[in-house]
Amino acid sequence: MTLDRVLQARLQQLLVDYGAKVRALIERHGLGQYGIDPADIEQEVRIRLWKALERDRSAAFHTSYIQRVVLSTVIDAIRAARSRPAEPLPEGEGEGSEAMLATAAGPEQTAGGTQDFDRVAACLAELPQRRREAVALYLQGFSLREIGELGGTSEEAARKLLDRGLQTLRARLALMGLGELYE
Repeated sequence: MTLDRVLQARLQQLLVDYGAKVRALIERHGLGQYGIDPADIEQEVRIRLWKALERDRSAAFHTSYIQRVVLSTVIDAIRAARSRPAEPLPEGEGEGSEAMLATAAGPEQTAGGTQDFDRVAACLAELPQRRREAVALYLQGFSLREIGELGGTSEEAARKLLDRGLQTLRARLALMGLGELYE
């Protein structure tokens, strides 16, 4: 079996194991309000997982890693959506406007995703500064070495800050009823 086929098989197994959870996590963020197609996010998650497999062929991807990839992808997409200018709507009633209305998230879904995102952000803001910075960098995809360098600490100190920050964050999210999503 060629290397590409091995990587494809591992990626397929990851998607079989975690595909439903990935879709549920993506849907919970109400991306329609930002003009983001959840299918685009799911595709980006697949790309990031593929790249991670290429970097470390023997890595074991646990639920927490998959969730981190989803969350960082969502955050990146929202940041990009907020930074780009709004595109004008097509004039008149054509196929484009019907397609946009059909894929828009409903108010309940949009409100729920926004509230969850706001709760995660509020819990993150409550962490002590050094832990908050470590967790925020981790969620953006930085390695422990990079987190340590950016924070002016050793890799081991960065790991401890990150572990404690994530423990506190998970505990606070669990108290809010969001524990099963971000475990």
